[in-house]
Amino acid sequence: MRSSWTPWALLSLATLWAPGVHAGELMPNPYAPTRAPAVLDLSRPSVPADPRALRFEDLDEHRELRERPETALSPRQLPDGWVQEGSMVVPRVIADGGSFAPDSLRPGLNPSRDQVEGPDDADLCAFPDDPLAPVYEGLYDRGTEYPRHGTIYMNYTGGMLKGGGENAAEDQSTLAWTGHPFPAYTGGEERAIAVAQAVQADFAEMAVRVVYLDRPPKRLPYVMVMMGGSYQDTTVGPSGGVAPGADCLDKGLRNVCYAFVNKDSVTTQSNIASQELGHTMGLGHTYGSDRVMAFGYDTNASIDMGFGAECTPVFVASGQGSYCKAVNRCHCGGDGIGQHDLRTLKAIYAPPGPDVVPPTITITSPADGASFPEGAPITVQVEPWDNFGGYGWDLSVAQGDKVLGEVVDYELSQQFVLSLPPGTYTLTTRVQDHADQIGEDVITITVEGAAADTDTDTDTVDTDTPTSSNSDSSGAASDGSSGAAEAGGQDSDGTAEDGCSCREGERLPPLVLLTPLLLLGLRRRRA
Repeated sequence: MRSSWTPWALLSLATLWAPGVHAGELMPNPYAPTRAPAVLDLSRPSVPADPRALRFEDLDEHRELRERPETALSPRQLPDGWVQEGSMVVPRVIADGGSFAPDSLRPGLNPSRDQVEGPDDADLCAFPDDPLAPVYEGLYDRGTEYPRHGTIYMNYTGGMLKGGGENAAEDQSTLAWTGHPFPAYTGGEERAIAVAQAVQADFAEMAVRVVYLDRPPKRLPYVMVMMGGSYQDTTVGPSGGVAPGADCLDKGLRNVCYAFVNKDSVTTQSNIASQELGHTMGLGHTYGSDRVMAFGYDTNASIDMGFGAECTPVFVASGQGSYCKAVNRCHCGGDGIGQHDLRTLKAIYAPPGPDVVPPTITITSPADGASFPEGAPITVQVEPWDNFGGYGWDLSVAQGDKVLGEVVDYELSQQFVLSLPPGTYTLTTRVQDHADQIGEDVITITVEGAAADTDTDTDTVDTDTPTSSNSDSSGAASDGSSGAAEAGGQDSDGTAEDGCSCREGERLPPLVLLTPLLLLGLRRRRA
């Protein structure tokens, strides 16, 4: 694996995160995971999520478009620093000719035990001796390794989206109009199925599946395409579809894109959807009218287009720079303005085929049975693995059969930070691949505190109270007195422990009070 950078890249690093990045500079990839630990705070009450109101099988009841009042629309505005290029929205720095910095040059993301070895330029590039810095570095966060398997979720049922980043599992989209319900698809169930099948055909040469009936679980990384609505349901300008673009190495894994289609032909809908999905995977616009990534192709054409199988010039808008040059030079050589759709995608995704190796995951810390003081944050470290990249993992916290909370490691930190009230908890971590195979690991921990102790100073004892955490397996309390003696004055063989079962402040039974009087009367009779 080549690991050296050319002098221009090292010079650019000096101003990489300075304000006002200019054309030709590097910038952090906004799609890349941050490695921030996943946080679950059960010391505060949780707010239940709103259930989804519409199911796929209800689509035929929503075939008619409802007119939306224009006066109800608020001004739309892209996030700061982003610009729209046709059906793609990219960071302004990238549009001006800048590039994303690789992980090896990002502060805090230096290679560590959390990264795993994978293929590098020599294995993935058609031109591995390109003088530009390597784009496939050979070290990857767990879950992002190449080759991967993938899942596309075609969302026909709409929902309430929110802005502020890219996370399909949480309905979070850079282009979302927060607080505005994205409408359901109005083309009907039969057409929706046909479009999904056509999109699946576009990805037939890769291990990428298309689902639409049931939404994948949150732990599994997937890209979501919102089917239906219009550009007015997002923050973008007029377009037939739109996606966050320039994610040249598909770092995001959980992007959200849009195909503003409802009653168009099946081929038109699938062409638009596949182009937007291609943008989320690092493909840009190209020239030509016979491939799905072509800029300005005839959307009314009857041809069902696919991804290009040869190097094709990239479309560059006037006044804007080309992007993903390093990736394009990797696969097409030259000056980086030729894009090979399939070669680029196949560097990311494995060929189609069965996946018979289930993923595994291990909780490496804390140890099973560990105890923690009340109020102390608990860090849980995990080590997931699978034979293909694209897998994801989460952690759930339970007491008995009741699951109290779950959290997904979206940022690929392999760490979960928990805040728990006193009690004993079961921690379960699960990893899932795109064949829906699941591996798990389970431990039990205890959070000590006043709420977990039995109060032995009260006048009465509640016999319905479960055995406290201060009692051992024999039922003996930690202070040496048995639970039976506290509750009724006798141990298991019916005799008082230590000669007396009385406690200070307890009221004596009537028989004990009468005993002195009876003895006195007996002495008088004998006299």
